[in-house]
Amino acid sequence: MKYKHLEIECVGEDLYTIKNLATNRYVKMGSRETEYLLKCLEYQGDEFIFGNDTQLDQDEKKFMLQKFKEWGFLNEDEEIKEKKDITKIKLCEIDPSACLDKVPKWIQNLFSLRGAIIILGLTAIAYYLILRESDFVLQAATDCLHLSLGDYIIFYIMMVCTTMLHELGHAICCYKNGGKVLSMGLMLFFLMPCFFCDVSDIYMFKDRKKSFSVAVSGIAINYAMGTLGCILFILLAAHNIYIPLLLFYYLANLGFVVFNLIPFVKLDGYWVVSSLLEVDNLMDKSILTFCTGVIKPGELKNIDCSSAKKRKLFLYGFSAIVFRPVFWIISVYSAYQFLAAKGMSYLCGVVVGFVFVVIYKDISDLLKRYVEMYKNQKQRVLGMI
Repeated sequence: MKYKHLEIECVGEDLYTIKNLATNRYVKMGSRETEYLLKCLEYQGDEFIFGNDTQLDQDEKKFMLQKFKEWGFLNEDEEIKEKKDITKIKLCEIDPSACLDKVPKWIQNLFSLRGAIIILGLTAIAYYLILRESDFVLQAATDCLHLSLGDYIIFYIMMVCTTMLHELGHAICCYKNGGKVLSMGLMLFFLMPCFFCDVSDIYMFKDRKKSFSVAVSGIAINYAMGTLGCILFILLAAHNIYIPLLLFYYLANLGFVVFNLIPFVKLDGYWVVSSLLEVDNLMDKSILTFCTGVIKPGELKNIDCSSAKKRKLFLYGFSAIVFRPVFWIISVYSAYQFLAAKGMSYLCGVVVGFVFVVIYKDISDLLKRYVEMYKNQKQRVLGMI
């Protein structure tokens, strides 16, 4: 249902998705909060029927009214104050809608069972060739450590193009499944440059299979492109055309796939796990579950889900808390190693010092956010698991 500048849809028992059409932002809320929002908007329709036990108390109403204003739900022209996230700094972005409308159907159809069968076929061919020429491939893998500067430049261009295809894969798959791609562009993710694709419209998907397919579509492209490179390398070598760069490209894409499957930061692996566990807003819900289990374990019984799911959320929340500083440390170490390898050791202290200041701000902001959420939103967030 569309009402004013909002789109409200029931996506489960006692669960609603509210999309701000003016800002393309999504929030999922329970029936109590949704009913109060409709009252604040002076909605007179009868499309939504709520029970008699859905009233918020005065403190909850005061808090939710503040959040409605923050999300821009009460006024289409209301200025939205976005909180800066230094882990994701957008450098440039575009609206890809016009381009996606022109994508041929046969390309869209690759993001389906047909595409999975093709990838399985490529994998079988690659593994057959690798096993048949195992000694040669192992020697070539050693040669990959001694590529020329020209090879590295070509490799860099290849990976930039592949990463763009990775994000385009997310966009096409989302579009194919009926979603809208809000933007694509370049950003700094934990201060590392990378491309991004905003497919948050998958929050409107009721079918978890669609959300899962959008999550894996990008890494599927990396895997397929790398596997093609491996097959091409071995076939060309059989005709005395030796290009170890192709094997290096294959290994780099495998590494990229593994990296993107890390589930404890919001990379592709996070959205895959979120789809498999059938939990939206997985990070917040799991961290609040962990905090509740540590501070007030007796309250875990109030969460309306199975004990097995609670254990998974608890373990995921703990892992996410531990992994974030580890991820930052890896970023700092990578920057240090890169500068040292390029003979710029004199910059190491300055760069590492700057990054540690950024880390401190990020971790302190994160702690502040979850302390506030635990105090004021715990019941609302955990009630939607």
